[in-house]
Amino acid sequence: MPHLRYDMATRDWVVFAPSRSLRPKDVARPAPAAPKQPPAHCAFCPGNEALTPPEIYAVRPPGNPSVSSWLVRVFANKFPALRIEENPAHTINDDGFEQMGGCGAHEVVVESPDHDLFLGQQPVEQVSLLLETLQVRYRDLMRDKRFQTVIVFKNHGLGAGTSLVHPHWQLIATPIIPRLLRLQHNEAEDYYDRHGACLFCVMLEREIEAQSRVLATNDDFVAFLPFASHVAFETWIMPRRPQPSFTSVEQGHLRSLAALLKSVLLKLHAGLDNPDFNLTLDDVSRGAEDREYFRWHMRILPRLTTPAGFELGSGMSINTVPPEDATAFLRDVPATDGAPQPA
Repeated sequence: MPHLRYDMATRDWVVFAPSRSLRPKDVARPAPAAPKQPPAHCAFCPGNEALTPPEIYAVRPPGNPSVSSWLVRVFANKFPALRIEENPAHTINDDGFEQMGGCGAHEVVVESPDHDLFLGQQPVEQVSLLLETLQVRYRDLMRDKRFQTVIVFKNHGLGAGTSLVHPHWQLIATPIIPRLLRLQHNEAEDYYDRHGACLFCVMLEREIEAQSRVLATNDDFVAFLPFASHVAFETWIMPRRPQPSFTSVEQGHLRSLAALLKSVLLKLHAGLDNPDFNLTLDDVSRGAEDREYFRWHMRILPRLTTPAGFELGSGMSINTVPPEDATAFLRDVPATDGAPQPA
């Protein structure tokens, strides 16, 4: 069974999920000359719904209730890191170490029926439906009082941890606040207490004023490569308006977010030759949804290098491409993969 163990040295929790080792390793991408028809064995493709756990949520075209007519589909991960059935009770084992039951939730969000279409190549309307679905599932998971936060993320490419080719996202609800998020929240709260201002708002204002790291903008969001980027071409998307939580984004603004996300992903896709990347959504934890000290944001982290001994031993990052240079390069890259793009 999954469970969490407390690391006394870092005051953090480690998830142990033995069943994750049983995941399929369907990572081979189709050859360029392969037929367009999605592979019959893909559990995430339309028509294969019986191969996944029961559907939790789906978006279907109006007037078409067919099981296989979905546009976005959500179900529990077949190999979950945490399980909703587990008890989150803390215990001390015979060795004197603390652990707790692997209580949580782990969901898969299939972002479109198309097996081969990269997210940046999707129509803005489809990306918007995906973002709306993420909001719906985030809100629903946080109704469970056992969960303290929900981690929303996307892995793209083998080097980023992808185990199935069909494009998808994941949500993992956890019974604790992970150390990295706890540190980020604490720093933001401390900055607010000392300066009376939102740390992330100040960061965004300075990036907009400097302009040298701003990649793209619209009326509602800004995409920039942060001054202290931890990896080469790390890109953030942040709302212009004060919004502690992603769930507070109004539906009318989701399309604006979708358009900017699509543009940024296409630039990275074209400029870096379809790099592996991780995308995370940084949000507040339970009880802080209305706190002014935080502003939610997306982080896109290309996996262009492999962390080595120094990074793992020190916890510090080594970035070989200054964000100013990376931004200047990406600005000149057209937001296209060379194929005609839908609106």
